[in-house]
Amino acid sequence: MSHSVRAIKHVAKVATGKTPSRKLDDNFGGDIPFVTPGDLGLAAYITEAPQTLSQKGAETIKLIPKNAVMVSCIGTLGKVAIAGRELATNQQINSVIFDETKVFPKYGYYALGRLKPKMEALAPSTTVAIINKSNFESLEISVPPLEEQKRIAAILDKADNLRRKRQQAIQLADEFLRAVFLDMFGEMFTTKGYEKASRRKIGELTSYIDYRGKTPEKSESGVPLITAKNVKKGYISEEPREFIPEENYLEWMSRGLPEKNDVLFTTEAPLGNVALLGNYEKVVVGQRLISLRSLGKVTQEFLMHALLNRFVQGLIEKRSSGSTVKGIRTKELYEIEIPVPNLEDQKRFSKIYWKTRDSQERQASSERGAEAVFHSISQKAFSGEL
Repeated sequence: MSHSVRAIKHVAKVATGKTPSRKLDDNFGGDIPFVTPGDLGLAAYITEAPQTLSQKGAETIKLIPKNAVMVSCIGTLGKVAIAGRELATNQQINSVIFDETKVFPKYGYYALGRLKPKMEALAPSTTVAIINKSNFESLEISVPPLEEQKRIAAILDKADNLRRKRQQAIQLADEFLRAVFLDMFGEMFTTKGYEKASRRKIGELTSYIDYRGKTPEKSESGVPLITAKNVKKGYISEEPREFIPEENYLEWMSRGLPEKNDVLFTTEAPLGNVALLGNYEKVVVGQRLISLRSLGKVTQEFLMHALLNRFVQGLIEKRSSGSTVKGIRTKELYEIEIPVPNLEDQKRFSKIYWKTRDSQERQASSERGAEAVFHSISQKAFSGEL
């Protein structure tokens, strides 16, 4: 069945979120969910959020209605979720309020979820990716008849449920590792425990390579490029997939070649994401990243989890600077002290880490299969072949 193509603005209203004044504490802490980009992409529907607004705070902004589709348009572009109730979002999110005589909201959710590549292509090459409202609402989506939309949404729901179950299994492994880390070392990462713990500066525990600088020339293929956009909290995302020409590799990596299990730390946009580098034959580490390598008193696995710990993240935040985009200088990072437990205990944690990661990789392989099935079905659905 052939599908018509319509600009978002012709089938919906688009509302950009807003943050109430944080100078007034009583704007926050009520029962109205306040959604930020980090809340998107975890589930199809959002009915609650870590941050909330009071009734007073909600009265200073416009709430979005149930069934609006929220899309992140600043920072990580193209993450989506549906408002499961009336709620609020910050200014990094555009909410698409579909005319339901033209677009079934769940279908619209899947259609908007396919716009990420187009959004990234439209965004200017700046430190923080952004697509303005005018460009966003001019993007086009496929709009078949309503009954066909409902049929497509029902089919995609089944495929989406399968891939989410795989993702949940992977997330459970991450939660298990965090729990093991806290069980073994958590007391050291509390205010009282930190004062008593044996501590060392990060600069005394590691050597580093600072890869911050200009953006390298990119190519369609060649040596894989990892930037701050790839480094998440505890893992490296395959997206975006970028490369530099093979002939530029040694010149670009003149500061030092990365090694497997180096701890990669994002210095800004976003600040404080940490992951272990995987096993690459060759890889280019790009801008806004520092590579940390233990000098022997900490294991790489312990170091990564220590840097991701909420207490240490707070120390990083305190030493950061910048108003619009927070960042940290290497000198400041190296002054931060972290607890250093017995090395044998660290090695025991590292052993548990890798056993869990092996299991997680098997789950990830299954998840990639489910992801491929979803994208194949989605491609057929939106091209009228389903």
